[in-house]
Amino acid sequence: MPNHLSILGIIHTAISILAILAGLFALLRDGKIDPANYAQIIIMSTTLFISLIPAIVETLTRLPMEHPLASGPNDPIIQIGKIILGVIFLSGLTYQLLKAKPK
Repeated sequence: MPNHLSILGIIHTAISILAILAGLFALLRDGKIDPANYAQIIIMSTTLFISLIPAIVETLTRLPMEHPLASGPNDPIIQIGKIILGVIFLSGLTYQLLKAKPK
Protein backbone atom coordinates (compact mmCIF):
# COMPACT_ATOMS: atom_id res chain seq x y z
CA MET A 1 0.00 0.00 0.00
CA PRO A 2 1.63 3.28 -1.05
CA ASN A 3 1.98 6.15 1.40
CA HIS A 4 -0.69 8.75 0.51
CA LEU A 5 0.62 11.46 2.83
CA SER A 6 1.96 14.66 1.34
CA ILE A 7 5.27 16.10 2.53
CA LEU A 8 3.27 18.48 4.73
CA GLY A 9 1.26 15.54 6.08
CA ILE A 10 4.45 13.64 6.90
CA ILE A 11 5.92 16.67 8.72
CA HIS A 12 2.64 17.23 10.60
CA THR A 13 2.53 13.57 11.61
CA ALA A 14 6.15 13.62 12.80
CA ILE A 15 5.57 16.75 14.90
CA SER A 16 2.36 15.26 16.32
CA ILE A 17 4.17 12.07 17.30
CA LEU A 18 6.85 14.14 19.07
CA ALA A 19 4.16 16.11 20.93
CA ILE A 20 2.41 12.91 22.00
CA LEU A 21 5.69 11.38 23.18
CA ALA A 22 6.60 14.55 25.09
CA GLY A 23 3.19 14.60 26.78
CA LEU A 24 3.43 10.93 27.73
CA PHE A 25 6.99 11.45 29.03
CA ALA A 26 5.87 14.36 31.23
CA LEU A 27 2.89 12.35 32.46
CA LEU A 28 5.00 9.31 33.31
CA ARG A 29 7.81 11.39 34.85
CA ASP A 30 5.63 13.49 37.16
CA GLY A 31 2.52 11.33 37.43
CA LYS A 32 0.45 14.33 36.35
CA ILE A 33 0.50 17.22 33.97
CA ASP A 34 1.87 20.01 36.14
CA PRO A 35 -1.20 22.16 36.77
CA ALA A 36 -1.68 25.79 37.56
CA ASN A 37 -5.30 24.82 38.44
CA TYR A 38 -7.70 21.83 37.91
CA ALA A 39 -9.00 23.31 34.58
CA GLN A 40 -5.46 23.06 33.14
CA ILE A 41 -5.25 19.36 34.00
CA ILE A 42 -8.51 18.67 32.17
CA ILE A 43 -7.67 20.78 29.12
CA MET A 44 -4.15 19.43 28.67
CA SER A 45 -5.20 15.82 29.24
CA THR A 46 -8.07 16.20 26.79
CA THR A 47 -5.70 17.67 24.21
CA LEU A 48 -3.44 14.63 24.53
CA PHE A 49 -6.47 12.31 24.30
CA ILE A 50 -7.77 14.03 21.17
CA SER A 51 -4.32 13.77 19.57
CA LEU A 52 -4.21 10.05 20.20
CA ILE A 53 -7.53 9.29 18.46
CA PRO A 54 -6.28 10.09 14.94
CA ALA A 55 -2.99 8.40 15.81
CA ILE A 56 -4.87 5.14 16.44
CA VAL A 57 -6.94 5.48 13.27
CA GLU A 58 -3.99 6.39 11.03
CA THR A 59 -1.72 3.73 12.48
CA LEU A 60 -4.21 0.89 12.21
CA THR A 61 -5.32 1.84 8.69
CA ARG A 62 -1.73 2.13 7.40
CA LEU A 63 0.27 -0.55 9.21
CA PRO A 64 1.54 -3.05 8.36
CA MET A 65 1.89 -1.55 4.90
CA GLU A 66 1.21 -4.83 3.08
CA HIS A 67 -2.04 -5.59 4.91
CA PRO A 68 -3.29 -2.87 7.32
CA LEU A 69 -5.06 -4.06 10.46
CA ALA A 70 -8.12 -1.88 9.78
CA SER A 71 -9.94 -0.89 6.60
CA GLY A 72 -11.23 2.47 7.82
CA PRO A 73 -12.28 4.59 10.81
CA ASN A 74 -15.42 2.50 11.40
CA ASP A 75 -13.56 -0.82 11.53
CA PRO A 76 -14.29 -2.76 14.76
CA ILE A 77 -10.62 -2.88 15.80
CA ILE A 78 -10.46 0.93 15.69
CA GLN A 79 -13.69 1.23 17.68
CA ILE A 80 -12.23 -1.09 20.34
CA GLY A 81 -9.00 0.93 20.34
CA LYS A 82 -10.95 4.15 20.90
CA ILE A 83 -12.91 2.60 23.76
CA ILE A 84 -9.69 1.40 25.40
CA LEU A 85 -8.14 4.84 24.88
CA GLY A 86 -11.23 6.46 26.45
CA VAL A 87 -11.01 4.23 29.53
CA ILE A 88 -7.29 5.02 29.89
CA PHE A 89 -8.05 8.74 29.46
CA LEU A 90 -10.77 8.78 32.12
CA SER A 91 -8.65 6.72 34.52
CA GLY A 92 -5.61 8.94 33.99
CA LEU A 93 -7.64 12.12 34.35
CA THR A 94 -9.22 10.89 37.57
CA TYR A 95 -5.80 9.90 38.93
CA GLN A 96 -4.34 13.32 38.08
CA LEU A 97 -7.22 15.20 39.66
CA LEU A 98 -6.91 13.15 42.84
CA LYS A 99 -3.15 13.62 42.94
CA ALA A 100 -3.44 17.38 42.36
CA LYS A 101 -6.04 17.79 45.13
CA PRO A 102 -4.66 20.17 47.78
CA LYS A 103 -3.72 18.45 51.01
